[in-house]
Amino acid sequence: MATNINALKTLTFCLLILALLSPILLSTTRAESTTTVWEWKLDETKISGTTETTPDATGVNNGILAGTEHPTLVKGKYGNAMKFGGENAIYVPIKFVVGFPPMDEPMYIPISTNLDIQKYFTITAWINVPSFTNATYNNIVVKCNHPDQACDWQNTQRVLGLAVRAGTPGNGEAYVEGALSGFVMTESGSFNEIVTTQAIPLNTWIEVQFTRTATGMHLYINNEEQAVQVLHGTQNPTGKILSGTEYYFGHDSYATIDNVKLTDLDPYSESSFDIGPNLMIVIIAVAVIFAVAWLLRRAIQLWIIKPKI
Repeated sequence: MATNINALKTLTFCLLILALLSPILLSTTRAESTTTVWEWKLDETKISGTTETTPDATGVNNGILAGTEHPTLVKGKYGNAMKFGGENAIYVPIKFVVGFPPMDEPMYIPISTNLDIQKYFTITAWINVPSFTNATYNNIVVKCNHPDQACDWQNTQRVLGLAVRAGTPGNGEAYVEGALSGFVMTESGSFNEIVTTQAIPLNTWIEVQFTRTATGMHLYINNEEQAVQVLHGTQNPTGKILSGTEYYFGHDSYATIDNVKLTDLDPYSESSFDIGPNLMIVIIAVAVIFAVAWLLRRAIQLWIIKPKI
């Protein structure tokens, strides 16, 4: 009798421990506090048929070289880099717009939806700029959205990006030529942009960074935060970032660009349940809990029906 009671206590204790551990094992998982969405070393290109691409270190979001004359590989800050000529770019699709047959609302085919960061992010790149084009945005990295099936660049929404401001300022704009710019458009339709109060240095390698966190948008050069002015909207906009259809590197720019990296600073929402990284732990935990529960039930049955002596 004493043996059965001790066994029952042991099984009950094990079940209690597993019950206490199960919320940890089965709760929302956050394998990393941040996630690298893409990382382009821009060290090489590959030819596939008529398409020339540059690989992404994550293996997911390879870039497509675009333009009559493609960007060219040159000596970079680290290894090689990509030199842009003002009329070419690297194109990375998020989703394709279906243009045929014509429809009232555009239809999209998802390609790399992980590029559609919703909240907080950091864009980092090394750039060497010899001079500026006449474009108001000399783009380093820009996320765009095509609101219709025409897919014309002139009708493209600028959603998120890092650029150098030049050319003739628009109505109500005032900035130093060569100012570093960071911008986001939220789902409310609000366009928000900050620019540095000083121009970037030319003909030298600099590391530029644009980040959006809970404290707002910030710009850095060589790891030092820069003084900025708000050009549009607010420095700390609210709401999710508008979804987009593609990214471009180097569009309307003479820059040489190296080591471009996009980091999602909030890859999982607090209420999400990501079973993927801990699938084996979950399976083992559930199996053990059921096994212990069965043993406990069996022990209780044997204890109850065993003839008392």
